[in-house]
Amino acid sequence: MHKIPISVYYCILGALAVLILRFIDESRLKPDVRPNYLSPLYYIRGVLGLLLAGILGYVYFVNEPIFKSLLIYFHTGASAPLIVRTLQHSIPSNLHVRPKG
Repeated sequence: MHKIPISVYYCILGALAVLILRFIDESRLKPDVRPNYLSPLYYIRGVLGLLLAGILGYVYFVNEPIFKSLLIYFHTGASAPLIVRTLQHSIPSNLHVRPKG
């Protein structure tokens, strides 16, 4: 049975910190522009963000020795959405074009 690496936990904690900060910022907005906290989609997005951070923590650090500073894992989890978005935009758009024929 596999143990979950400590990097995954700290990456999820980093993503959770970002979600908490986003919630605090959104709660300061006017009610008409504030997100709908009763919508399941709001929470699904949050859970998917945490899952994304955990996956990234596993992929990046699974075979690495544990760093002395766990802050590296935390930062990776906090920046997980930006990392994945950058990877997504780095794929050339011409890969989706079918050849003429």
